Amino acid sequence: MAVLIKKSPHKVYQSVGGIEVSDSEREQADRLDSFLENEIKALVQLLTNKKTMPDKKGKASLDAYWELGRCLRTVVESDCFVQKAELPLLWINAKSYIPEELIYKERGPYREHLWYCFRLASYPKELANKMNWGEWVTIFDSSGINQEPRFDKWFNGKLSKQKDKVEREEIRIFAPCVNAMLGNIDHLELTDNELYNCYEAAWHLTSMWAERTKTENSFKKNRKGLQASIIDQLGILDSIMDGTMSSYEYAIAILEN
Repeated sequence: MAVLIKKSPHKVYQSVGGIEVSDSEREQADRLDSFLENEIKALVQLLTNKKTMPDKKGKASLDAYWELGRCLRTVVESDCFVQKAELPLLWINAKSYIPEELIYKERGPYREHLWYCFRLASYPKELANKMNWGEWVTIFDSSGINQEPRFDKWFNGKLSKQKDKVEREEIRIFAPCVNAMLGNIDHLELTDNELYNCYEAAWHLTSMWAERTKTENSFKKNRKGLQASIIDQLGILDSIMDGTMSSYEYAIAILEN
């Protein structure tokens, strides 16, 4: 499959499969481009009607970014799009139609705004709204989560059990904990259970940290202290992964180190 990445002064197509692009691939790319343009026009009309279309770049609401992600997912799930490996090319194509008010500043290839919106829309809107956009960015920026789509399946389940909104400080602790646990591990080598056990342990650690900071005046372990404790005790991470150590036992070991 190929994607149209430039329209003028002449059309430019690109594919992750190689340099050569066949006539049939160009036709497919043109159909994708047309469908994408129409979907984004419909998105802008929807946001305008809902009065949630932002008037400045970087000032959109979480609802607007979720709707943008939903729009992109509609395109990817259509017959016009074939290969998910070419998502980065789709973002280039999409940016030729998306108003700049819905685009965030460029922050590098692994911090792609449209990829974050796309991931956000994998959550039901009522769950997505349990965190502010800034907290979602913190989550998706994290090295232990950024390129790991399995996180979204786990976090969907976690948020569905969350009665209230997740506090900003909790995310600012949870994300660094995940980074310290998984930042130097090849996620592809982990089974679903091993990965989910690590996420669960980091979440439990965050919850216990939050409770202690509220109830114990003498408790002063901060984010950097937690990260240092996790790194100091990476040797027990295998016990979390294989389930021989509970999340509670792990949290106690880290908090009291």
